[in-house]
Amino acid sequence: LRKLLKSPVFFLFFYCFLFYFYIACLISLKKTSLTFCNHNTMSQTKSQELGFPTYMTFCATVAAFSGFHVGWAIGVPNMPQQMITKCLGGDAGGALPPCLPMSDTTWGLTVSAYALGGIAGALISKYANALYSRRTNIMATCVFFIIGNLLSAVSVNVPMYSVGRAIVGIAAGMCGSSSAIYVAEVSTNRSRGALGSLFEMFLNFGILIAQVLGRYLSYDPVWRFLWGLSSILAAIQLLVMLFFTVECPRRLCASKEYDAAAASLQKLRAGADIEEEFAQILAARQREQDNAIPPMSFWDILSCKDKHILWRTIIVMVIQAYNQAGGIGPMSVFSSTIFSSLFNGDTSLASNLVMANGAVNTAATFISIAIVHKVGRKNLMISSLFGTTLASILMVVGAHNTDKPGIIIAASIIFLSTYSLGCGVIPWFIAPELVPMHALSSATALGGMSNWLMNFIFNYTWTYMDMNLGKNAFIVFVVINFVGLLFMIFFMPETTGHDLDADDSKTVGKDQQAESGASSQSYEKKEVEYLEN
Repeated sequence: LRKLLKSPVFFLFFYCFLFYFYIACLISLKKTSLTFCNHNTMSQTKSQELGFPTYMTFCATVAAFSGFHVGWAIGVPNMPQQMITKCLGGDAGGALPPCLPMSDTTWGLTVSAYALGGIAGALISKYANALYSRRTNIMATCVFFIIGNLLSAVSVNVPMYSVGRAIVGIAAGMCGSSSAIYVAEVSTNRSRGALGSLFEMFLNFGILIAQVLGRYLSYDPVWRFLWGLSSILAAIQLLVMLFFTVECPRRLCASKEYDAAAASLQKLRAGADIEEEFAQILAARQREQDNAIPPMSFWDILSCKDKHILWRTIIVMVIQAYNQAGGIGPMSVFSSTIFSSLFNGDTSLASNLVMANGAVNTAATFISIAIVHKVGRKNLMISSLFGTTLASILMVVGAHNTDKPGIIIAASIIFLSTYSLGCGVIPWFIAPELVPMHALSSATALGGMSNWLMNFIFNYTWTYMDMNLGKNAFIVFVVINFVGLLFMIFFMPETTGHDLDADDSKTVGKDQQAESGASSQSYEKKEVEYLEN
């Protein structure tokens, strides 16, 4: 296994396999789209029956590409760390300094600046999504990605580099919710699950590509290109979003821009009959106004105005926390340094193992997407935390047996693969299945802040854990993952197949429900009349 990991043929084969798998998925989606969008039957096809119309899939993919920037920012500092902090990449004699000398503690703080920005971004997203459209927010995050990455790319000192990382973190915290909402609202019922998983797929792909390029570009001055590349891609995404995508029909209806909403939906549905779907969207907006349930703020939830919603929000926050708390930060951001020390300075083996982990992480995400509806959210979270607990134990065992590198290799692969099955994917879409709509924005923001807070805590404290606990550092994650395993077993409800509107009935009075149900037909008639006119 050691020889295999050192072989470039292994990586070439693995990357070709992932690329082939991705192309096969695209071809499959395209065939599905053509089946439903045949021009001979399109005029008779209702929009709800569509699978993957080409333009809709394009819009969702462009929005979900924000996940690539998030993953890139997570993975990009890993490989060049020694070159940047210890000046081991030579000096090309350019206008910018060849490196940014700093201690390991300061490096941990610059890594954590990204997470601090993520906390702020998650908080901002609660208000940004209420005030502005999803598409506008996604484009705003592209601007933040451009500015932040450029600052880091041309940084002349540590504070400048750190500020750039924090700005990128703000963008990452904001785009997680904006992209997810946009993709969900433009997708058809048949495609929502698959397209909703694109964000996590792009995130893992960003980590993988950043680590692969980082291995070969860790010298002066090209290490700066690693940060500049994300700015270029964000600029391209911004232009494509601006000129080639449309706003969510539901958001336009909420703003009472009905003509624009109808035109947007018609374009997304590739000329199918949208009358019934558009009438349902209008009826849903009208029912929201008729029920007169005010949106819940942070304080409304945390002050326990509704015990049911508070408990569900806590579950969301715990699940989101385990996206970061179980040790994925050290395994992603500091993995090159960790493996190099455990392999007695063998940087070549450490670098190959980091890239292998990235490939495993990406592949496991595809598996999770394929089985999540069959296995269930709860079962995947339990399996995921069981695997990360076992892998953390093996990390400790391997650290005490450095003459047997196979233990560390097995531990890291088990950790990344089982993490991606549950903890890596489910936190991104669990909130709408647990929390009713009138509390969703606040609950999602609280969950996002929980995620980024854990990211900051463990990325910042890892250097102290490593220095003080040494080979026993992963015992901390053994305990954390085991506690999470027990929480998921006893407290996490199963939400597979859950109706997103079901929770609302638990907080709306019976009289209100009756009035709402009795009046919905009349509202739908009004909206059909609007469409006919």
